[in-house]
Amino acid sequence: MAAFLLVHGAWHGGWCWKKVVPLLRRSGAEVFAPTLSGMGERSHLTEQLDPAAIDLDLHIRDIVQVIEYEDLGQVILVGHAYAGMVITGVAEVCPERLAHLVYLNGVVPANGESMVDQLVAVRGAEFAAWVRGEIDRGEGFLPPPATKSDLGHRWGITDPADLEWMSAHVTPQPVAAMAGPVRTGNPEAASIPRSFVCGEEAGFQPVADRAHDAGWVVYHVNSGHDTMVTHPRELAEILLGIGSAF
Repeated sequence: MAAFLLVHGAWHGGWCWKKVVPLLRRSGAEVFAPTLSGMGERSHLTEQLDPAAIDLDLHIRDIVQVIEYEDLGQVILVGHAYAGMVITGVAEVCPERLAHLVYLNGVVPANGESMVDQLVAVRGAEFAAWVRGEIDRGEGFLPPPATKSDLGHRWGITDPADLEWMSAHVTPQPVAAMAGPVRTGNPEAASIPRSFVCGEEAGFQPVADRAHDAGWVVYHVNSGHDTMVTHPRELAEILLGIGSAF
């Protein structure tokens, strides 16, 4: 049976999959939702590490380590938002362990592209300029949304309980992770089947269109950016449908 490995996006942590994990486990599948270095419950590492070291390569290694130490195979690797960068990189390292890549409102980078290169298309020029400016100034971290209203607007969250939960858990995003390029070119990685899950209000339709043109299966959910928070059942059904092939 396939194992699900869920990778969170910027400012988030493994906690953001809390509603989805039990729905997947009911199928009998193994499910892992690790937190990337310097974020979520691992944000304490920012007190020990040079911010410049908390980069895309480290986050790729975080996930490769989970796969290797848990001895996983037939992995359905799911990447939300920024984690599209991460899962793309993981596929280059251990393609033989992966059965399917799922990009959930996730960026789909080409060789040599960084996260900041993706932002104009999905977040607009102003947001992209803010992030690029922080990179150019050598800042260590990007702050999370300052208020519940800002959080809800950015990620499509309206439920007061969800806003309270998320605002208590989001953490600063390492700037270096937004700046580093991903390197692709492994033919085995290129052959891994891929799907795209697009929240209708997430701003990722241009990415979904490119995925469709590339021959991927594209799923649509009537959600904002954080589909796993607002529409966990719909997302779990999609993932279990993908997993049923393995």
